[in-house]
Amino acid sequence: MKKRKQKREYVDKRGSRVSSRGYRIDEQGNIIDNKDRKKFDKAHTTADGDLPKLFNYNGRRFDITDCIGQVDRDSNGELVPQTDANGRLIDNLGRPINSKGYLIDEFGNVVDKDGRQIFDRKHLADDEIPKILPFTKFNIKNVLGDFEMDPLS
Repeated sequence: MKKRKQKREYVDKRGSRVSSRGYRIDEQGNIIDNKDRKKFDKAHTTADGDLPKLFNYNGRRFDITDCIGQVDRDSNGELVPQTDANGRLIDNLGRPINSKGYLIDEFGNVVDKDGRQIFDRKHLADDEIPKILPFTKFNIKNVLGDFEMDPLS
């Protein structure tokens, strides 16, 4: 008779289920926030239950408005970007943007207003950023379990 390998389950100090990485999870393994709302589907996590590097922003708060250029819109709501002397799209402040109005670096990667890379160009679909995040604010602290730091670690 073979021994069945039991799957180890983790809980935080409040008794909430968490992944091996400390993210709050529901019964299906989806990452949830502190109000039990699903934030990441289990299919979007890595094999070890971590957030993909593309979406964790090194734990920094991510606000989509920090990545959008200042561009006028026409009467139909379409973007009306400007162009520089080389024919590249720019926003009203002269910053480079892509066709969807996102701030970009010289390689076409989406960056925030401080020039920090947020999305690799190769992860954009028709210049649009991936749609797995809500387009308001994402704060990594809202999906982490409640733990105390081990002073010996």
